[in-house]
Amino acid sequence: MSVLLRSAIGGALLALPFAASAGGVLCEPPYNFGIKNGPDPVLCAIQATAKRFLDQRNVADKTDWRPLGPDYRSWVPPCRVPMKAAWATNEPRKSVLVSCRRTIASAHERNWEIAVSVYSDSEQRLYDIHLAAEGFVRSESRTGKLHREAGYPRNETLVPKCAVPFAVNWRDGTKNSVDVVCAKTVQTTWGKGKWRVAVPIEPAPAQTSIDCWAKIPAIAPCDDAWVTEGRKGVARSPAA
Repeated sequence: MSVLLRSAIGGALLALPFAASAGGVLCEPPYNFGIKNGPDPVLCAIQATAKRFLDQRNVADKTDWRPLGPDYRSWVPPCRVPMKAAWATNEPRKSVLVSCRRTIASAHERNWEIAVSVYSDSEQRLYDIHLAAEGFVRSESRTGKLHREAGYPRNETLVPKCAVPFAVNWRDGTKNSVDVVCAKTVQTTWGKGKWRVAVPIEPAPAQTSIDCWAKIPAIAPCDDAWVTEGRKGVARSPAA
């Protein structure tokens, strides 16, 4: 989720009433806990503005988009005028652009824009695509001794849920990626009826012979000088 601070506000924007900083503000995690002084009223208002925009679009377009919320680590000054929202056009993921054209007088930034990523119940989880690729690679590894593992699709990948089992095949002759293929998706107003998503294939971590954390006390001692892969250590001979 990116934060965009721009000097100019462009594009057709839908005016929305400014959300109050207390009371009826929609304030969901991670904005409503873990902050020393309580919920961040500006981030809560941004999230509420994005949600109202999406609620209107969902009714008009028969969709079910919901906001993930702005990046909770971001900071922008309070807005003096009603915030506006529109679909973002230059973000890698589908997002709503929430903007303020005039902040409080004491603020260094006089206007700002924040992209709020959205999600849908009819969206296919990237983790499911990863698992399909991982299962294919493991099967290939057993037969061909590839010693590889599947990565994840690009973060901006947005496809509808698949209504049939995935098909997976090698993308090219180098075996550096696979295609996870869906021949039929659930019906949506925003996605295609089928899709093909590339997943990178990476070398698997080296196999090791001794799990240092399992040896307590260890017959072959573990220390920081050992070569490690994750939680595995390559044992040296015990010291004389």
